[in-house]
Amino acid sequence: MRVVVYIPIEAYRNAVVPEVQRVRGAEIVVVTDEADLPAALKGADGMISSGASKYNAFVAKTVRDEGPRLRWFQTVAAGNEGFEANGVPPYMEVTSSGGHSAPVVAEHAVALLLASAHCVPEFVRATEKGVWDRSFSPRFRSFFRKTAIVVGLGRIGLEIARKLHAFDMRVIGVTKSGTLKDGVDTCVPVSDIKSVLGEADAIMLAAPLNAGSQGLMGAAEFAAIKPGAYLVNIARGGLIDQAALRQALLDGRLAGAGIDVTVPEPLPAGDPLWTAPNLILSPHTAGGGSAESPRRLAAAVRQNLENFIAGKPLLHTLPYGAHA
Repeated sequence: MRVVVYIPIEAYRNAVVPEVQRVRGAEIVVVTDEADLPAALKGADGMISSGASKYNAFVAKTVRDEGPRLRWFQTVAAGNEGFEANGVPPYMEVTSSGGHSAPVVAEHAVALLLASAHCVPEFVRATEKGVWDRSFSPRFRSFFRKTAIVVGLGRIGLEIARKLHAFDMRVIGVTKSGTLKDGVDTCVPVSDIKSVLGEADAIMLAAPLNAGSQGLMGAAEFAAIKPGAYLVNIARGGLIDQAALRQALLDGRLAGAGIDVTVPEPLPAGDPLWTAPNLILSPHTAGGGSAESPRRLAAAVRQNLENFIAGKPLLHTLPYGAHA
C-alpha cells in the first residue's frame, strides 16, 4: 500500500513517520511541502495528514484530482474544519487519532479557567514589582459546587467535564443533538444554548467549527450569560464573535476569559482584543507540554495503517466521505 504522509508539524511528523515506516506492506512517501502533493498522490492508497487548516482548497482538489485510488485519510489534527469547508470524496474513509491530545488540551482549558478566576495574572504582575498586593482578593472565585457548561462533547469536551467534576461542579453538556452522554449531568441541543447560559459559572468551548457553530457566542449569547461568569475557548477562534467578547469583558458581564484560539492567528498587534480586561490569551498552545501526545498519536496512526493493509475495520471513523 502506498501511503502519503503530509504532517507540517515537525514534532508530530517525527513521531508518526518512524512508526508507520515499520509497518510491513506499507510504502511510505513523506511530503513536507503541499506543492509536492500532486506527484506524491499519484497511485496512493492512503494519506496521513491534517483535516484542519492544512486540508485547504488546494489539498482537497489535489486529493480528488490526483488520488482516485485513495480509500483512507487519517487525520492527525483535533479539528476537522478543513473537511467541513472543502469536502471529502465519497469513496474515502476518514479516521481520527482517537483524541491523542484530549487530556492535555483539557488540562490547559482548566488551567485558563482557574488562572482567570484566581487572578493569577494580577499576582504575577505584583510579584514582578515586588509588591504585597491583596487588592485582587475580592475578585477570587471558587468553582466548588458551581455549574459549568461544556459546549461540544467530543473527547476533549468529555475530558474537560471529567476534570471539572473533580471540583464537584455540575456539568451541562451542549451538543448538536442534545443527546445525554456519560460524563455530564444533563445535556441540551446547541439550538437551546441560551436557555442554560444563565446557569453557568463557567462556559467551556470545545466544539468543532462548522457552519452551525460559527459565531456561536455572539452579542445575544453574551447578553444571556450569568453575570460574573467565566469563558474558556480551546477549540477554534471562529466560535466567538471577538468584538462581542471584548464588550462583555468591558461591561463586566464576563468576569474573565481565557482563550487559546483567535481569528486570525496570530492575532495582529493592535487588535482590540489585546486591550480587553481580564483576558488571558495563549497562542494556540493547548495541545503542548506532553511527550505522551505525539506517542499516542503515532500509536493510533500505526494501528489504523495496520488495519488498512490487513483489510480490517478502521478505528475512530469520522462522519465524512464513506461514512457521511
